[in-house]
Amino acid sequence: MRAILQHGIRDLRLAELPAPEPGPGEVLLRTRAVTICASDLHMWGEGNVGGVSWDRPFVPGHEVSGVVEDPNSSSLAPGTPVVVDPAAPCRGCDMCRSGNLHLCRHLRFLDLPPVEGAMRELFAWPAERVFPLPESLDIVEGPLLEPMCVAVHAVELTSGLAGATVIVVGCGAIGLLVIQMALLRGARRILAADPVVGRLAVAEALGADLTIPVGPNSTKEEVLRATFGGGADIAFEVAGPLEALHDCIESVRPRGEVVVIGIPAEDEYRLSAAQMRRRELTVRFVRRQNENYPEAISLVREGRVRLGPLLTHRFPAERAQEAFALAERKQTDRAGEPVVRVAVTF
Repeated sequence: MRAILQHGIRDLRLAELPAPEPGPGEVLLRTRAVTICASDLHMWGEGNVGGVSWDRPFVPGHEVSGVVEDPNSSSLAPGTPVVVDPAAPCRGCDMCRSGNLHLCRHLRFLDLPPVEGAMRELFAWPAERVFPLPESLDIVEGPLLEPMCVAVHAVELTSGLAGATVIVVGCGAIGLLVIQMALLRGARRILAADPVVGRLAVAEALGADLTIPVGPNSTKEEVLRATFGGGADIAFEVAGPLEALHDCIESVRPRGEVVVIGIPAEDEYRLSAAQMRRRELTVRFVRRQNENYPEAISLVREGRVRLGPLLTHRFPAERAQEAFALAERKQTDRAGEPVVRVAVTF
């Protein structure tokens, strides 16, 4: 079968690998599309994500949709279009027993070495982590349900969005999904900040009330101006760089909340303790998602969340290197169109 292997930093190669066999409780899937996540880009461009690296060529990709090739005694019918939860918990540790399956102490995650990823024609995964896609959803858009689950989980971590003024810093796929989820949860006003003007246009189309082109000190000033000096109630950092987290911290009111979703290139933050202490800010970090697929799928099926505007570019597997390079730039393509999520198709 065809597979994409990462051999080194910014070094992807198409290869032939043996087809896998599904083990007990697993289903064999035929990959249709894999979208490129920020964590994939860290691994591709920096050689690690959160300190995890690789010691041999590996298959990347975890935001994946496909069809059932071999149900292997599961209830899934052959040919069923599906999306995959890339996190497989042990269900036996203290975190799993307490309902925090995403914090499982023995979690297996698709494409986090040593577990191979989904950028291959066939792969096996636990049947309990495989969900049928809504009939109305394009199968190439299906992988976007994974970042949507992150957005669903992120808004769950706040004290409540009803009537809140929200600032979302970073309008990639997850940021745009946070905007939609904040609207569904009753946010009164949503501000969106990003350095790419084209992404801000998408944010506005999806419900942002005010868009802010990111520049030196501009985010804080614009948020304060828009809130008559009071600041936002809740800020979502969905970009990654330290500057984005600073923007969030500086843009919220006293006793405001900051929810950190982005992954920084460096595994350390340098923050002003005095600024956060004097305003009694609450800072929460997001660890992927926690069993949010059923809700995410339901929202898409009902048409309450739009995934289509987020999938901006599609590349066949043979052009995976080009796909990653475009996704890493995060700016615009050669035609001047904004880059949000890029898919590699099989």
